[in-house]
Amino acid sequence: MPKQPYIHKAKKQQPEQDKKPKRHTGKPAGTRNNVASKKAEQVAKAPQDPRLGSKKAIPLVVEKAAAQPKAKFFSPAAELKSIEQDTRLDTLMDRLDSGQKLSAEEQRYVDSKLARHQELCKLMGIEPEAEQEEDSDLFDKFEKINLDQFKK
Repeated sequence: MPKQPYIHKAKKQQPEQDKKPKRHTGKPAGTRNNVASKKAEQVAKAPQDPRLGSKKAIPLVVEKAAAQPKAKFFSPAAELKSIEQDTRLDTLMDRLDSGQKLSAEEQRYVDSKLARHQELCKLMGIEPEAEQEEDSDLFDKFEKINLDQFKK
């Protein structure tokens, strides 16, 4: 029998069936885009954007807030009462009385409320109270006092 040459075990040729399949780790480049197109092919829907996050448009310019609708009153008395109980108007009037200056918007607010208050008072027949100058009246009374009465 003829002698066969020695072949190392590692170099022995094995059929390709016996080889283990290679492990593939990770996904190939561009799979983010490919996955979206595969899903679109599977389901007959519009292709979805594979990027994450909201697609809502963001306004770049700040819009003015919508003006609140004015309160509707059933009677002038209710409207007059609401104007008299308006806390913003009270604080602005206090600032005016103390001598502080108001901004243009604040001054417009005060003017409009006071004008509406006057209209409602005329409509309801309410006369504005006359400002009594008590200080000058007291001073006048003091000057008119006859001191001769008290001399005895």
